[in-house]
Amino acid sequence: MIKSKSNNRPHAKKLKTIALSIFLAVVVWFMVMSLTDPDITTTISNLPVRFTGESALREKALAVTGRSSIPPLSIVITGKRSDLMSNIDGIYVQVDLSEINAEGEYNMEGTVSVPGNRIKVEKEKYGDIPVKIEPLAAKEIAVSIKQSGSLKDKLVESVVTSPKITIMGAESEIDKVSGAVATVDISEMDTDNVIEAPYLLTDESGALINENETLESARSNVEITNTIYDTATLPVRIELSEELRGAYILKANSSTVTPATVTVGVKEGVSVESVAARINKPDVGDGDEYALVAVPGVYIPPENRMVKAKADIARKESIQLELPVRLDNVPDGLSASAEGNVVIIVSGEAGMVNNETVTASVDLAGLSKGTHTLPVVISGENVSAEGYYTVNVNIE
Repeated sequence: MIKSKSNNRPHAKKLKTIALSIFLAVVVWFMVMSLTDPDITTTISNLPVRFTGESALREKALAVTGRSSIPPLSIVITGKRSDLMSNIDGIYVQVDLSEINAEGEYNMEGTVSVPGNRIKVEKEKYGDIPVKIEPLAAKEIAVSIKQSGSLKDKLVESVVTSPKITIMGAESEIDKVSGAVATVDISEMDTDNVIEAPYLLTDESGALINENETLESARSNVEITNTIYDTATLPVRIELSEELRGAYILKANSSTVTPATVTVGVKEGVSVESVAARINKPDVGDGDEYALVAVPGVYIPPENRMVKAKADIARKESIQLELPVRLDNVPDGLSASAEGNVVIIVSGEAGMVNNETVTASVDLAGLSKGTHTLPVVISGENVSAEGYYTVNVNIE
């Protein structure tokens, strides 16, 4: 019994030492915390302003603007250093707009919002907060496309499925918006595709509008269809519109177009020899601009779509003529004769269509003896036959 009691004394002494150490550690911890995390008082400048009640404003067809014109706001606060450091971004001035019912300029009271209850606001260094309220407006704008990148020997046609979008916002901001642009990267495309792409608002000069406070739209993206074409360089021809062809002729030999060729996209399997600049008015100036006419399977890039044309256009008249038929390429050793003259209706430049400026002929190449009914070829500068004419030719 005496031996056992003697063995417990060191153990009890050890427990007392541990308890004392823990107590001293706690004391030291509190001392360190009081030294390293003291209460401090500081000034916070350029406080952000957050508005409440904006949805209520929208229901009244109003919006708040001029946020960037609000003067700097600052406050003096006191709190533990650690609390200030961890909550500094959560301190702001709140302004309630829900009671505003009309457009105009207002001076509003603000309320400082501080996270938790361990930070105390000592002083507010600002007065009333100026707020501008504007009526809401809406505008329909078109989304255009800007391509980035390129494909070797290929052109890509990018088309917005629904190019019209409606934006809404404060009247002053709506007035600055003229359109929108969506950028499409074509450098990695290998097949036709349909994609969704965001758009950015642009002003009247086409520059991006990088800042706005109130503008919004029901759609943030647009659907774009991309079609890939093989590149081809084609000559440009001039033609008259259907309306003009009834009363005018184009004097092709004295008409010019610049550029004479353009680079276009042609779908695989489509055969096309030229593209047309269509003239739609008789009083063409020297170098007026005209849009090239799109045809199925051919894509004309926007930058190549306009050409300058100098078209020589004259009044058209139609006249009935009786012409002898010239026999071309009579077979060797044979003779040929046409059964009389051919009566035709021919159109051309007014005052320039007559028996001296128009000829009729048939081609006898490769024909044998006998009577042949052959098509008549009408020739002459800026003339054309109205109808299809034939003549009987006897070859002996």
